[in-house]
Amino acid sequence: MSAEDRPWLPYGQGMCKKYVIMKHSDFPFSQIKEFLKKAVPFDSLSDDELIRTISQMEIAYYPRGAIIVAQGSGSRDYLYIIHVGSVRITMVGDDGVEVLTDIRGEGDIFGNASILQGTESFADITATEDSILYLLPAELFKQLVNSHPVFERTFRFSLANYIKGACETKYRQLSQPDGTRTINLDSFLVGKSVADLMVKNIITCTPNISIRDAAKKMTGNQASSIVIINEAGAPSGIMTNRDLRSEVVAKGRSVDDKITEVMNSVLYAVDSKTYAFDALLYMSRHGIRHLLVTEEGHVVGIVSEHDFQMELGSSPLGIIAQIEKAETIDNLVRLRPKIDNVLEMLLMQGIPIDKTVSLITGINDRVTSQILYLTELKMKEYGMGSVPVPYCWMALGSEGRREQTLLTDQDNALSFTDIPKGNEENVRNWFLAFSEGVVNGLVRYGIPRCPGGIMASNPSWCQSEKKWQTTFLNWISRPDPLAVALSMIFFDFRAIHAGTEFLDGLRKELHDAIKRKRHLLEHSAQEALNNPPPIGFFREFIVERSGEHKNQLDLKRRGLRPIIEVARIKALDLGVNMTNTLERLAAINDEGILDDGLYSDIQETYNFINHLRIDRYLDAKAVNHEPDNFINPLSLNNLQRNMLKESFIAIARLQKKLLNSYIR
Repeated sequence: MSAEDRPWLPYGQGMCKKYVIMKHSDFPFSQIKEFLKKAVPFDSLSDDELIRTISQMEIAYYPRGAIIVAQGSGSRDYLYIIHVGSVRITMVGDDGVEVLTDIRGEGDIFGNASILQGTESFADITATEDSILYLLPAELFKQLVNSHPVFERTFRFSLANYIKGACETKYRQLSQPDGTRTINLDSFLVGKSVADLMVKNIITCTPNISIRDAAKKMTGNQASSIVIINEAGAPSGIMTNRDLRSEVVAKGRSVDDKITEVMNSVLYAVDSKTYAFDALLYMSRHGIRHLLVTEEGHVVGIVSEHDFQMELGSSPLGIIAQIEKAETIDNLVRLRPKIDNVLEMLLMQGIPIDKTVSLITGINDRVTSQILYLTELKMKEYGMGSVPVPYCWMALGSEGRREQTLLTDQDNALSFTDIPKGNEENVRNWFLAFSEGVVNGLVRYGIPRCPGGIMASNPSWCQSEKKWQTTFLNWISRPDPLAVALSMIFFDFRAIHAGTEFLDGLRKELHDAIKRKRHLLEHSAQEALNNPPPIGFFREFIVERSGEHKNQLDLKRRGLRPIIEVARIKALDLGVNMTNTLERLAAINDEGILDDGLYSDIQETYNFINHLRIDRYLDAKAVNHEPDNFINPLSLNNLQRNMLKESFIAIARLQKKLLNSYIR
């Protein structure tokens, strides 16, 4: 039967002909409603809004080969939603060659750009098989975009907004997993600040007061802390209940000593307008239980871990408290499922992925710190004595960048204070045995060994400060690929335990050396460009062709690593001290090197790929499978596949923008 013989009503003129196959009175509203409830962003509409929208749609049939929209046409009458079938999007260049740019299928949408931008179609859109589409009138579509933030974010033709809109609707639909308690984060998501949580009546004292009198004052006011004020009226320290237990009771110190003997003179403060969740992350990162709140430089309140727990109920800070109370590695191992649940609940309640990753890194830092402490105790217990000299436990790789998720392996190193040659071997052997204990503890907790051996238990990564300087300068001086690779891993260092100030001096030495040794950046840039995102000229995914991961791609190596490498290279060139990738990108953007569109796109790309990785991790754990970083693009829905394609294209733009200048 030819198209003209079909029992449908032809509508339209010329080659862009559609066939209306159903009158409004015959619409199967329930079936269409169920279909659109699964399509972003229509899934954000209420039932009534969805029904009103459907009532103004048309259902049209396009036979295989029909051109639905022609390149250069001014047709901007409809937004098209594919119900059954697929379309191909092609462009004809000035040379007359037709190029395939995309293929879209069930649930995909097109036509939005022409409507919102008022432009002609940039491509031919052709049915690749017999297809049924829902047609939403352009005026109604524009009303939805103007009145619904999710529609606006999804369709304003920015990759950053596209990803935000899609992720927002996805996690709104998820329900609470069985057997877990909700983290009540609603108030944090609507912008509650620390001013809403803080205690305004701060208990203060002078530096001359005794520990006894300060403790009485705390007890009388039912306060968990007291702030020490100097002669100028500015805070100079804080003493908490924890300080009383660890510095006075545990050490047998006299309560008649001055409070200045036990107060913590390192004070942490945030502005009163700081979002509560950001303050929570800040406390987690710095391992503190009390935070001063300021306005225009003056202290106006204090917020504590207890205040968060009262607000949140089952809080991430509660997990942190349990970590610090753990008396054995086994205690920490038993906490791992609870931490997984915290991550899952944060995702389901819509916490941005960068904040979730930051919190998880903070939790992992606490776990590492507790394992360091417990291993020090074990060394004593086994008759090997106390820590012989001050040391630094360095986090490298994703941990050093504060970008750890629960799917990670170890990258760490240790430096210890220089000592006379005669005793160096004994001290180094102590730290190697100590490091092996820490690495084993992390493995038991669930963070596997580094396949490349980049761990403090390896003698090459456990050295005195002097030898680390020699090693470091040797890496920078050698232009070979291995030295470049080792340098790049090491350059993301930060201290988990900082017993010395060695790393501060080392970072300054790093930046001075980079200025003299430009070849390091050049080699690093070339290596980075050798790892492009897995997207082909025709916008097809480039996947593994054989082996265990056939038809899959590596989200970490081919998606995240290119962004991490670009940000690291440019940050080193600019002398930026931050190690976190998003912070490095922000510093690069502040220099005016990136245009705002690319910067926003890369931010959301980085977070989106991390989202996919964590989704994969949680899905694998739910069915007792070993999680990995590989994904088959066909396992994603149409929207996710398109988002991933656009993300890879943005990464390629970033590489070209920031790295080509280093290539001779």
